[in-house]
Amino acid sequence: MAEKSFEKALSELEVLVKELENGNIELNDAVTKYNEGMELATYCHKLLENAENVIVKMMKDNKEEDFE
Repeated sequence: MAEKSFEKALSELEVLVKELENGNIELNDAVTKYNEGMELATYCHKLLENAENVIVKMMKDNKEEDFE
C-alpha cells in the first residue's frame, strides 16, 4: 500500500464501510471492498502503533510516567 496519512486511510475505510453497509453491491465487489477495507484497517492500526511507540519512547527519554 502506498504511503498515505492516517486521516486519508481512515476516510477511505469509512467510505468502504458505508458502501458495504448499504448492501446494494454485487458479491464480487463486496468481497473486493472487504479486502481493501481490511488492508486499510491494518494500515491504520500499524500507523497508530508506530505513533504510540514514538510517544512512549519520548516519555521514557523525558523520564515521564508510563501511561495506559
